[in-house]
Amino acid sequence: MTETKIKQILVAFDGSEQSKDAFQEAIRIAKFEKASLTFLTVITEIMPNDDELYLQLDVRPEIDDIYRALAEKRLETITADLDKTIPYKNEAVHGDAKRSIVEYAKENQSDLIVIGATGRGALERRLIGSTTAYVVNHAPCNVMVVK
Repeated sequence: MTETKIKQILVAFDGSEQSKDAFQEAIRIAKFEKASLTFLTVITEIMPNDDELYLQLDVRPEIDDIYRALAEKRLETITADLDKTIPYKNEAVHGDAKRSIVEYAKENQSDLIVIGATGRGALERRLIGSTTAYVVNHAPCNVMVVK
């Protein structure tokens, strides 16, 4: 059995308690593996209805800029005290969270995705981690789910 070296860790971060726990777990792994981290937050442009169909919202550029600034500030805040010996970058992208996480991992050759079991909102909790389930089933690499 060959051991796979983890070099690039993608951390899906939405500000929920479980994503904060995933953040801490990813740091622990990065230190052990001497890996770099990417903290990814997705600015959702779509909203699910009860049928899990998606409706595209018409987001004006000003609102888009505000959402991006808030997402970037959230990442800056959580990484402010990060050990400076760990290489990392913050990324904020637009789109559907589950698909954006998988696509980002593919495009950037992530070796591991670390994600919380459930998301931040009541809807996400009700759906019991539909984003996480999608990522686990479609990711191009291993996925660690943190509870």
